[in-house]
Amino acid sequence: MIFRAKSKNSANEQDRCYLFLCYHSGLAVKALKKRTFRRGRLSEQVVTELEALIAQEHTAPGGRLPKESELADRFRVSRIVVREAMKILEGRGTVEVRAGSGTFTVAPSVDKVKESLLRLFRDQPIPSVNDMEQMLEIREVLEETVASLAAVRATPEDLAEMKSALKEMEACGEGPEVVEADLRFHRAVAKAAHNPYFEMVIDPLTAVFVQQVKLTDSYSVGADMHVRIAEEIEKGSAVGARQAVRRLMRHTLEDAKKAIRVMDLAQKRS
Repeated sequence: MIFRAKSKNSANEQDRCYLFLCYHSGLAVKALKKRTFRRGRLSEQVVTELEALIAQEHTAPGGRLPKESELADRFRVSRIVVREAMKILEGRGTVEVRAGSGTFTVAPSVDKVKESLLRLFRDQPIPSVNDMEQMLEIREVLEETVASLAAVRATPEDLAEMKSALKEMEACGEGPEVVEADLRFHRAVAKAAHNPYFEMVIDPLTAVFVQQVKLTDSYSVGADMHVRIAEEIEKGSAVGARQAVRRLMRHTLEDAKKAIRVMDLAQKRS
């Protein structure tokens, strides 16, 4: 039987609460066997259930998942819905579907984790001041460390990419294109640290922050402060690079606060 869903924003939240209670009461596995879906897109809800199933029962890479028919019966949906959910998970790199053999869990990779983080952060509403503060707080901690490492590890190619991004920022002025150049610069600095795990976290955070800034129509990115970061990295000054990033993050937060307040005021007046 397929339960047709009504679109309500509370559906996913209710499912998350349900799973949370199950996990902490030791009933998750038992509950999963009899789950039905009443609201929301079925395939997306099955994806959530499958991710929980993998986390509980198939944690080791290479683990074989139950057959499609078994999962359909377990979740009380059609096999078509299960198949669609598996395609989503395969696209995320969570599972591998082998024709004639079944579906198996896959070890996470840096790129796949990065994509998952981007999915987690993106499509958010216009941020509040508190959201901006929290996001910039984690960016400051990470990017200070990354800049200090880049000052020690950056290659001539890394420095050339930073300078290219800076030239692009200068050419764009304060139009919307400058935000993309800003993102390119931060990616270049992260890459110059030569640690893919930093890139894995910083890239999605920065990309989503840039998208949120676009929503506020605020395109002042502090080009001169970016130049200072690049100069300190080129000089090999880890301390100077860290301090330059800190100044940029504080400046960015103040600009973001102003933009959000102006936007909030405009919305109240309309």
